[in-house]
Amino acid sequence: MDQLLSTPKRWMLTALGLAIAGCYLFPVYWMYASSLKPSFELNASPPTLVPHAPTFAAYAWIFTRENMARYMGNSLVIASAVTALSLVLATGAAYALSRVRSFWMDAVLVGIMLSQVLPPALLATPMFVIFRQIDLINTQTAVVLATTTKTLPFAVVMLRTTFAQIPVELEEAARVDGCTRLSAFLRITLPVARIGYIVVGTLVFLLAYGEFVYPVSLVNKNELQPATVGLYGFVGADYSDWGNAMAFASVVVTPVILVFVLLQRRIVSGLTAGAIK
Repeated sequence: MDQLLSTPKRWMLTALGLAIAGCYLFPVYWMYASSLKPSFELNASPPTLVPHAPTFAAYAWIFTRENMARYMGNSLVIASAVTALSLVLATGAAYALSRVRSFWMDAVLVGIMLSQVLPPALLATPMFVIFRQIDLINTQTAVVLATTTKTLPFAVVMLRTTFAQIPVELEEAARVDGCTRLSAFLRITLPVARIGYIVVGTLVFLLAYGEFVYPVSLVNKNELQPATVGLYGFVGADYSDWGNAMAFASVVVTPVILVFVLLQRRIVSGLTAGAIK
């Protein structure tokens, strides 16, 4: 009887999950579908769910006229630099927070977590003043440094959880065998924590890849702008080029979707690590 009752329940939960997923995924589908519609079909009323005359003209336009490849290259360069810098700077802090237990370390952790509450829009103006004084305005270095201030607290908190799961006894055994604290960390702890680094690095990369406020505030040269700022140029107060905008957005979003599809298991396991401990 329990099995018979559980089967309809599973079907209901599955249907509910699919309905919720459909609500979230429909805008993504609409973006891709709209990018393939010609202008007359894009403005049709009522709108068509499936393109009747699909065309790749919008994609050809953004790559030949809007320098799509340059925008994507800038996004990848900035996101990669932010990821590398965040992981390097977060490693020492996360390791110390996971190994040293004291009131002051707890206070530091609380401060790091509270720093994530501050929105980039609030910090953009003081950062603009600072970078102007040191002559870094209109450089990707300014964007990398500013974005790192956003991703670094997240990386520290996540890596701390990773290091906290690694038994201290592994390092102590390595030190008994002759390793120093640093060599034990490099030879034992870091290799064991590689999955955590993959997860944190992926999430930091995606956060940096989608950043908009700092690039648009600190850089006004089109040749240095990432794709998020390039997309902003398609929509204005008097004119909106929705067809090309949807194609542009599709190209920008596709790498993010591919990363989540390929690494979804590791990302979920990394986010839930230590939840039961």
